[in-house]
Amino acid sequence: MKSHSSTSANQRASLSKFKKKITADYILGIVNNVLLIILSLFMIYPIFYLFISAVSNPIDFREAVNANKFLIIPQGFTMEYIMDHLKNLDIWRAYGNTVLYTLLGTAISLFLSITCAYVLSRRGLKIIKVFTIIVVLTMWLKPGMIATYTNIDNLGLMGNMFGILIPFAFSAYNVILLRTYFAAIPVDIDESAQIDGASHFRMLTSIYIPASGPAITTVGLFYAIDRWNGYFWAELVLQKDKLYPLQVLVKKLLQQTGDSGNLFEGTVSAYALIIIAIVPIMLIFPFIHKYFKKGVMVGSVK
Repeated sequence: MKSHSSTSANQRASLSKFKKKITADYILGIVNNVLLIILSLFMIYPIFYLFISAVSNPIDFREAVNANKFLIIPQGFTMEYIMDHLKNLDIWRAYGNTVLYTLLGTAISLFLSITCAYVLSRRGLKIIKVFTIIVVLTMWLKPGMIATYTNIDNLGLMGNMFGILIPFAFSAYNVILLRTYFAAIPVDIDESAQIDGASHFRMLTSIYIPASGPAITTVGLFYAIDRWNGYFWAELVLQKDKLYPLQVLVKKLLQQTGDSGNLFEGTVSAYALIIIAIVPIMLIFPFIHKYFKKGVMVGSVK
């Protein structure tokens, strides 16, 4: 009887602990969800603010800002400034430059990163460790702005689109991410391909690249966003209006609103241009989000 009652008491104690654990996990889940929702709102609102400001009437927008109103709807809805930008041929030229620099720059960066990562992922070669250390050191030992500018100038790339495509085509972080992914491919597959007489080019294109889709997509997204949003070096190196990407025009317009008589009109116009600049990335990202998430998580674990 004592044994039976002792067993029952232990079961009740275990059940009580289990219920407490379930309750604690439930409460923790609610708290986490609430905090994530609040954090998401803080991150989403600036983008939302851009949208409602870009389609607001400047006079109504000025009155709302001066009254310190919390804007959640457009102040006098208008598409005038967005349509004006879309009719501007300079905007479309800059848009074309941005698309060109993004596509071509991402392709160059992916080619260099994939080939470098493949070499660093080779097994059994001691010299590979030296190359890996050299690549990793570039993440901390950067030449600086003056040295980079001088190097681009000495190479004769000033005023040339390759001045922003070539010098910034390589990222050590992205190479290490790809290298980690490539190194996780089973050795048996690699050895089987070598026995069948496959060259390194054949193994890279037929085995490593197809098996590393999420990682390559993630790295490509990193490069594409960096190219799309780049403006500092583009303005410094290109030096010609016909070569400037869209982000440089956005920056110039924002600078022109500082001492303008129509400050709020210039601000609304600038916001409208910013919306035009970020919409393509916002439309593309949801379709590749699953690859982006998988690539980052797998790379971090491995």
